[in-house]
Amino acid sequence: MHLLSFRLTTSSRRLAAGAAVAAALAGFMPAAWSAQPTTASIEVLLIVTKSEALVDKTGADLERNMQGAVLAGLQGRQPTAREQQAIDRMTRETAAVIRQEMSWAQMRPMMIKIYQDTFTQEEVDGQIAFYRSPVGAAVVDKMPLVMQATMAATQQSLARVMPQLQAIVKKTIEDTKAAAAAEKKAP
Repeated sequence: MHLLSFRLTTSSRRLAAGAAVAAALAGFMPAAWSAQPTTASIEVLLIVTKSEALVDKTGADLERNMQGAVLAGLQGRQPTAREQQAIDRMTRETAAVIRQEMSWAQMRPMMIKIYQDTFTQEEVDGQIAFYRSPVGAAVVDKMPLVMQATMAATQQSLARVMPQLQAIVKKTIEDTKAAAAAEKKAP
């Protein structure tokens, strides 16, 4: 009986030790999996995804896209020379401000913080592996084309709804003026 008790105690100890090791590993492994990615790993990810070039291209395309949107808002009417000068100046000045704010020097620290707050180290490592693969490299190379096509489609959609948007603005202005006039007449 005493021998059986010793075997149970030894087995119980081994079982308890095994359970403690398993619990410790279980507690450690999710922490390792969910570790915040390093700045260095995110910088590698930003390089393999050509993020700096994409940000630069976006800034360069901005002025042209803004001018296209303004012209679409004219619904085919050609602007006068004075209107065109105003449109050119406005889009140039607006684009310059936005390009400065969206420069790589401004965007890089923000992107690193967002990636660190969003992804785990394991996820960043997986993305790096993907974007270094032939398929991932093709995605990176073709993404500007996807974005360009998306912008063009968006501009077409906006041009189609522009009359409705302008009617809403016009009605709002008229309603506001009518309300203001009614307030002046009220005692």
